[in-house]
Amino acid sequence: MSALIESHDVVSHANPGSLAVEIREGDWIAYHRHIDQAPSERDLIHRFGGVIEYHRACAMAYLGRRAQHRGGVCSRTHPRILTPQFVADLEATNKYHRYIRYPWLETLLNLLTEIERIQDEISSGGSSNVISLIPTIK
Repeated sequence: MSALIESHDVVSHANPGSLAVEIREGDWIAYHRHIDQAPSERDLIHRFGGVIEYHRACAMAYLGRRAQHRGGVCSRTHPRILTPQFVADLEATNKYHRYIRYPWLETLLNLLTEIERIQDEISSGGSSNVISLIPTIK
């Protein structure tokens, strides 16, 4: 039996008796406190196998076991069929929101496309654009 840590509680380290990290599912503040106030690296290696494993345990505690118990984002009661039209609509919506959030991104992508086009023109121009620095033997 374990108590969940509230986000306003001071978190110094994970529960020393187990490998489970006690963070309430979705509690972002408690997650950051666990990461910021982690035990010593020696303790982490001894209990979790390393720092990365500890961070993974904290992330899984934050995310909860939704994916394991309920199948993640797939809903059994509301199945989704990803048709080509649905994916195209989703792509257009995501693109619209991305350009609203980052207005400079569309200009950057257009510039990169133009640079690639110019490089392709230069490279496909054949040998007429190549000047040899080695004198030809007659």
